Amino acid sequence: MIGRKRRATVGTYVEPPLVPLAPIERVVDEGALIYVSSARMVVKNQIIVAAIGRQQDYEPDALRDTVRRELARLADDNDETAERLEARSGVATPHEPSLDDELMRQKHEDQLRRPRVLRLIAVHLRELAVSDAEVEYLVEQARADAVDEMFRAINTRLSQGAVEADASYESEREQRLRDFVAFDLLGQEPVIVEEPDPPRRPARRGKRSRA
Repeated sequence: MIGRKRRATVGTYVEPPLVPLAPIERVVDEGALIYVSSARMVVKNQIIVAAIGRQQDYEPDALRDTVRRELARLADDNDETAERLEARSGVATPHEPSLDDELMRQKHEDQLRRPRVLRLIAVHLRELAVSDAEVEYLVEQARADAVDEMFRAINTRLSQGAVEADASYESEREQRLRDFVAFDLLGQEPVIVEEPDPPRRPARRGKRSRA
């Protein structure tokens, strides 16, 4: 039939091979990274709120305490989740008709080892919490993240406020400059933007009287 498109031959679907479960050490390392990133985000938000919202100075000791407290809290959460999973370990994994036997076996194996993974992550988080070097590193990372986020927010605000000069531009310019330098970031000295002196016009010489 004229005008009818022919369907492309895409072949026969073949079930991809089953990927074996990742080694438990790798799962623990990757899981711990996620929790550490979560703790770093908490500290970053605390820095931003303190610097901009409360106009407070940068206090490293308080931030170190926050890191240790957050890592300990996340470790406790992992232990509690592991306990709940262990309590349900005797419950058989419900069979899913869409999954073949080998995939169901792998899913069951993954569920059985999850409590161990969570407990190992909890151990790792507690080790980080008592390490002065690791805590200091996390605080510095969070501080860098906070500074970067605040400066990006400032740049976005300035770009959105960019308008063509009008009658009120000069009268509002001084206020905009004050708004820009008002961000006393992390206890640092504010940037001082100095206005250049207006150019001076050369003095006119008096007209010489004719003799």
